[in-house]
Amino acid sequence: MIEQVKEVYENGFTIYRDGEVEKRELFWNDDSCVGCGICADICPVSAIAMGPLGAIAKGDIIAPKLDIDKDKCVLCGMCASACPFDAMDLKINGKSIKEDERYPKIKRDIKVYQDKCVLCEQCEMVCPQSAIEVERTLAERKKFVIGEININKEKCVLCGICAEYCPADAINLKYNYPTPTNPKPITDIDVDRDKCVYCKVCEFVCPHDAIEVICYKCPMMKRIPQAKLYDDINGKTVVDKDACVTCGWCAFICPAEAIEVEKPFKGELIIDVDACNACGACVAICPCSALEFPAPKDKAEKVPRIIVNQNLCVLCGACTKACPVNAIKVKRTEINFEREPKAIAWKKAFEKLMG
Repeated sequence: MIEQVKEVYENGFTIYRDGEVEKRELFWNDDSCVGCGICADICPVSAIAMGPLGAIAKGDIIAPKLDIDKDKCVLCGMCASACPFDAMDLKINGKSIKEDERYPKIKRDIKVYQDKCVLCEQCEMVCPQSAIEVERTLAERKKFVIGEININKEKCVLCGICAEYCPADAINLKYNYPTPTNPKPITDIDVDRDKCVYCKVCEFVCPHDAIEVICYKCPMMKRIPQAKLYDDINGKTVVDKDACVTCGWCAFICPAEAIEVEKPFKGELIIDVDACNACGACVAICPCSALEFPAPKDKAEKVPRIIVNQNLCVLCGACTKACPVNAIKVKRTEINFEREPKAIAWKKAFEKLMG
C-alpha cells in the first residue's frame, strides 16, 4: 500500500511505497495541451479542472488551460495514459509510463509513403498545426529554359522600356548620379540570364530594335526533346509528430494518397445548430480546424450557424468544453488502443470517455 505521506516536489510529488522511495512526477505542457478535457473526464479524484477555454482560445485572456489540484492528485497516471496529444506524462523513478507495458496507451499515428509522395506541398499548406514540411529540390531552371539574348549596345539608348516590361525582372539598368564630367544618368544595361525566360517581350517592345532573343525551348520547337523534369525533383515530406494532432487534413487532400492517419477515436461530433449562438469559441479552440461558420451563397439561403467536417475531427472534445451553451456533444464509439487497460478500475475509467 501507498503510505499517506507526500512531499511536494519541483514538478510533482514524491510518494513512499512499502518503505522504499518511489518518485512519481506528473508533467503537463500547456503548449501541447489542446484543452480537450479528457484528463479531467477520466480523473478518479476530480483533481483537474478546465480553465476558461473559450476566452483563452479567442485571445481574450492569457491563462493555463488546466488547473491541477496537487492536494487531490494521487499520481495514478490515468490522465497521462488517456491524453491523446502527449501533453501529460507521469514518470516513475524517471521512466515515463508511456513506455511502460503495464499502463494503457491510446494510439494515434501518421505515416507518409515517400515512394508515393509527389512533393506537391499541399499537405504543408493545409496542416492546422504547421506540423508538416515538404523538403524538395528542383533542377536548375536554366536546364529547361534555354535560349540566347543579345543587346546591341550601339543601338540601345538606355531608355529602360525593356526592363519595365520584362516579366521576369531579368533586365538591369546601371544608374549613375549625373555630374558635369559624367552626365549620363544611366550608363549600362545587362541581362540576368538566370532569370531570363527568353519570352521575347523585350525584343517586341524595344523601340530601337536593339534586342534579339532566340528561344530554344519555346512551344513551337517540338523537335527539341523535352527534359525529364521529374527525374530531377527530389525530396521528402517530414512530419513533426510532437506537433501533429492526426486530424487528417493532409491525408484528406493528398492527391497521391501518400499519407495515412490513425486517429485516437472513432465516432462523431454532434452539433445542436439551433442552440448554437455562433460565439466562435469552438472554432477558435479546435486543434484540427474542423469547424467553420459557412457563408451563405446569397441572402435567401439559410445555412447552419456552425458545421463540422467529420473527416477532420479527432473527437478530442475541446469544442464541447469551450462551448458556453452546451451545443456540441462528442459521441465516441471506439478508442484506438495501442495498449488496452487491464485492471477493471482502469477499464471503467476509460469507458467514461465513451458515449
